[in-house]
Amino acid sequence: MTIELPPRPRKVLCLILMACCSVPTFAGDNSRIQVIADFSEADAVLAILEKRQGKRDVTAADWQALFATEPYQRLKKREAAMNRIFTDDDFKSFVLSGDLLSQYAALRSTVAAWRQADVKLDAMRILPYLPPESVIRTKVYPVIKPKHNSFVFEADTDPAIFLYVDPTVSRESFANTVAHEMHHIGLSSVDKQYEEKIASLPDPAKAVAEWMGAFGEGEAMLAAAGGPDVDPVETATPELKENWERGKRDFNQDLDQVNAFFLDVLNGKVKGDAIREKASSFFGLQGPWYTVGYRMAVMVEKGYGRKSLIECMRDRRLLLARYNQLAEESNRKAGPQLALWSPEVLKAVEVPSQAIK
Repeated sequence: MTIELPPRPRKVLCLILMACCSVPTFAGDNSRIQVIADFSEADAVLAILEKRQGKRDVTAADWQALFATEPYQRLKKREAAMNRIFTDDDFKSFVLSGDLLSQYAALRSTVAAWRQADVKLDAMRILPYLPPESVIRTKVYPVIKPKHNSFVFEADTDPAIFLYVDPTVSRESFANTVAHEMHHIGLSSVDKQYEEKIASLPDPAKAVAEWMGAFGEGEAMLAAAGGPDVDPVETATPELKENWERGKRDFNQDLDQVNAFFLDVLNGKVKGDAIREKASSFFGLQGPWYTVGYRMAVMVEKGYGRKSLIECMRDRRLLLARYNQLAEESNRKAGPQLALWSPEVLKAVEVPSQAIK
């Protein structure tokens, strides 16, 4: 499941579905977590497909019920913001298509399965991997729509996650994605602290420090798994598992590629929009932001403890510095050597003295 990325890494928000439609749910008594899932658009589409399946007339009231849903209204608003043509008539044609009707049973089963996700358990599972001052506030819209994409919308004002209803995604895989994206929400709630710490950096160094936050993808993989000794892709598709193995195998090469990118930004070889374009290439299916970030996070937790890892979440520069310390220690022993971050990179972003363990 791929989420379309917003302009900056911190905008990646939580994908979470609840057992009840449009009802706020809390993880235990913890008011840090408040999420709303709204299945109304998916339900309205399924209701029309059910009528079509039974060869009953679809009425104006059925269309109005669909178009009045909050997810549909916000989807329309988002497409307009992207300068994409999106009309009620076009959406009618999509819902009335033979292709969508042929998927009715699979879509209905998928929506039913996703409703059963135990989000309370998912919320509690990731809380130990978040700073205690973090909070989670978001809405999630599982939607049946023409484009098979998922994305974050209005992250700074009214955060929403649009999740394409994908019949190939099992409930178990979905639950893992839920926990993963919930971790992003928690970290985004404390981003201002980090932004203040790097505000005085020169623009190139500041850009590098900002993109270091993208290693939060790896931290979210660890949090969703529940610990460093749990397979983070246990419930993933074969394609994702194969990709993850590649990432493990090519760890040094991938770290070197991101390091070279950081150096190019610092040296002015990559500027402006090209920075985001190149950085976004490291997301991929589950690219270096995930695989390199995950391994660094696991090493820090195992080497220095989870408290140290959470400190790295508050200040994203610390993850790279503490990884380097552990990797240098490992490299002094016999065995495979680990790639290191360039001293020039760490110096430029002004890693604070508490990075030294």
